[in-house]
Amino acid sequence: MKLILDMGSGNSCNNDKKIVDKMLSSISWIDRHKHQIIIKWQLFKSAPPNIPLDPYIFDYAYLTALEMGYRTTASVFDEESLKLLSTYKTPFIKIACRDELYKLSRQIKTPVYISVDRGEKIRKRGVYLCCVPKYPATIREYESEFNTNQLSEAISDHTIGWDLMNKYKPNILEKHFVHERNKNNPDAGVFAVTADELKEIM
Repeated sequence: MKLILDMGSGNSCNNDKKIVDKMLSSISWIDRHKHQIIIKWQLFKSAPPNIPLDPYIFDYAYLTALEMGYRTTASVFDEESLKLLSTYKTPFIKIACRDELYKLSRQIKTPVYISVDRGEKIRKRGVYLCCVPKYPATIREYESEFNTNQLSEAISDHTIGWDLMNKYKPNILEKHFVHERNKNNPDAGVFAVTADELKEIM
């Protein structure tokens, strides 16, 4: 399985290299190389109350992950962030589950992954991830929007725990990852997994 770990934005690391080190090291320590792990951040110029990820911190996180043997990419939320990410060698570029962002995919020449909230939105261009844009979401909500074949291919998983993954065993799974719970971090809700929870599938 290709496991995409969504590290969030500046919310999760506070734009602090030490926290980035802790996040990446905790993944490396438990990785038994059962899955192909891709590190993914979120890049945007402004999305209040979320904290943008400093480009300098993204660069640091990219290079640090590379030294650990992990490839890094990001979800982009505006043209400026797409331009920045395009200067890096990434396995793909991610478009989040927002209708207004889908137009960005037309500017991407490298592989593109796109989260969608309806099965009928899945097309032939790019890789489409089944997504319910709720935090947390339920398995029933995923099953009401997508068929078994779609869920067995790729999921952006906002449910709690690993039940959705265990049921459909997708080829690609995206899951939010946090170093520790923090009520002030919108990326660190119960839909995200910590290193201890990630260890369960490693």
